[in-house]
Amino acid sequence: MRIFDWTKQSTRDVNDMHCTNCGSILDPGARFCPACGHATAPGVAPVLQQASATRLVRPRKGRKIAGVCLGVANNLNWDVTLVRILWLVLVFGAGTGLVAYIIAWIVIPNGND
Repeated sequence: MRIFDWTKQSTRDVNDMHCTNCGSILDPGARFCPACGHATAPGVAPVLQQASATRLVRPRKGRKIAGVCLGVANNLNWDVTLVRILWLVLVFGAGTGLVAYIIAWIVIPNGND
């Protein structure tokens, strides 16, 4: 489908690719804009991973002490062992991990499962 572009007084195709830097029309396989030299990626731009929609809770199954590390790992989609090791580093390294764990134990609600 062709439409008239009033800004350039010409016709252009609706499916034309445009430079994100200067707005020039690009060839379908172009890797760089011929007008400004800005790098372009052929095809579809990468989609950012959406944030997790899960609620931060302390699950009843799989917890070791209070379920804080398991709840944080589930919420961030991380491995629970990694979260537990990072929490131990905070406990023994900075000394603030134990206080943060107790606060999280009180603040984060229990899960329903």
